[in-house]
Amino acid sequence: MSKEIVSLSPDDKKLLIEIAAAMTKFEEEIAQKWDDLFVKSSNGLKESDRAIKNFKEAVWLLLTSLSDGDFDAYFNRIDEKGIDFAKTKEQYENLILSFHLFEEATFPYLQKSFAEKMKIVLTTLDHMYHNVIAILARAYFREMEKEREMFVNILAHDLKNPLTVIIGYSELMIERSRTGTLSKDKEYVYLNMIKDSGVRMRQLIDSTLYYGKLKSGKYSLIISEFDLANIAWEAASYLLTEAEKTPISIHINGHELREEVEGMTPVMIMGDRDLILRGVGNYISNALKYASSMVEVSLQERDEDVLISVKDDGSGIPTDHIDLIFGDYYMVPGGKPGTGLGLPSVRMIADLHNGKAWAESEGEKGSTFYLRLPKRQETGH
Repeated sequence: MSKEIVSLSPDDKKLLIEIAAAMTKFEEEIAQKWDDLFVKSSNGLKESDRAIKNFKEAVWLLLTSLSDGDFDAYFNRIDEKGIDFAKTKEQYENLILSFHLFEEATFPYLQKSFAEKMKIVLTTLDHMYHNVIAILARAYFREMEKEREMFVNILAHDLKNPLTVIIGYSELMIERSRTGTLSKDKEYVYLNMIKDSGVRMRQLIDSTLYYGKLKSGKYSLIISEFDLANIAWEAASYLLTEAEKTPISIHINGHELREEVEGMTPVMIMGDRDLILRGVGNYISNALKYASSMVEVSLQERDEDVLISVKDDGSGIPTDHIDLIFGDYYMVPGGKPGTGLGLPSVRMIADLHNGKAWAESEGEKGSTFYLRLPKRQETGH
């Protein structure tokens, strides 16, 4: 079944095949011009970033020639592959931009080859372009709907567990109070279970709301200068109660976390304090779930940036999952329960700061999660 949306007449298709054949001999030059335009139009684009290179190579697959005249295959490729390169709003917008820039890069060569009929050439290409954009939009919004359903299902599932505890212990307290069999010790235990479950629900809702803000692409950074060592200590302190329920200790730059940490060297950085606190907290919380005995937080100050690493001594991440864990809702099979929103949130926080988030793992030796952040940020970002 054809994915064509704007109808192309036989004459349109004949001309498009002719255009594609004529442009084939200029393909390398057009590719270079498109690349230059894409770099120029993308603020903060770093050529050394492998993700950027992968994206550009993937987009180029969608821009390949139609000289064989197989329009169905071309439109199917846009529909099936386009969404793979547009999982976020930013990626989707970049994909649309790529097609605009491809047209711009191609224009001088069209003038050389079709000077006498440029008007009809541009009209026909416009019909083709409308098809491409419509197909990409349809694929993107189809994916968004799938994501929305997954989001609702995961949130409902995760909220159900603490809510079940709250209802169960409340009913138990009511029944035993009625019969006069509720001791003070049991009352204390039940109330703590209810409180812990309520805190868990609040954390789930809070992290979900933050994820939604980041995912919308409309989050505006509030830039200030602060001490990253303090942020790491604060993020870890929030989780100290959780850590004390287990034999796990938390260290920051060699200092074991206590009520206060003295002697830590300040690491000054500019960024959104609240977001970076949340990102580091997500890393530490994740490490606590998998650690056997210790979580190590390290802050390494370099010339232009700071490298934050959070290492656990748990069972590690299988090699074939290491590149997937920062994807939305992704959870390693057999892993600990969670929403699958924590690591994607860190990824988006890194992106907003022109930084990078990634992880490394060595079999049974545990995992290390990294967050690289530039020391300076544009205050208008």
